[in-house]
Amino acid sequence: MKTLLTLILSIALLIPVTQKPKTITLTVVVDGIKNDNGYIGVALFDGYGDFPEGEALASKYVEADGSSIEVTFENLESGEYALAIIHDENGNEEMDYNEYEMPTEGFGFSNNAMGEMGPPDFSDASFTLASDNTHTIDLIYMNR
Repeated sequence: MKTLLTLILSIALLIPVTQKPKTITLTVVVDGIKNDNGYIGVALFDGYGDFPEGEALASKYVEADGSSIEVTFENLESGEYALAIIHDENGNEEMDYNEYEMPTEGFGFSNNAMGEMGPPDFSDASFTLASDNTHTIDLIYMNR
């Protein structure tokens, strides 16, 4: 009987235990919204694809309501991420530009990163997500 119990315990210890990877929640606070027109688009990138204009890992599109909004991304794995935000004031689901190719709508990036002559690189806007976290991003309006 003792031998049987020892054998069962030994086999149980050899069977790998599969654990679900811990998932993480990222809360994004967007500040500095100038008006209630249109929507705020928040795109989450994981380094695969073209940041910030390519396909995002996940995105949220919420009404611009007040000077600040909050969105959450759930069930994320730990890793490197970057955020790109636009204030789509006219609701056409894209960034609009003037005749000089300057954005006419609000925008922002994680780490409040800025590029020299265009958007920042992923490496400038990226952050490590290892546990539940909140990132605050201030929108920039070029024509105001």
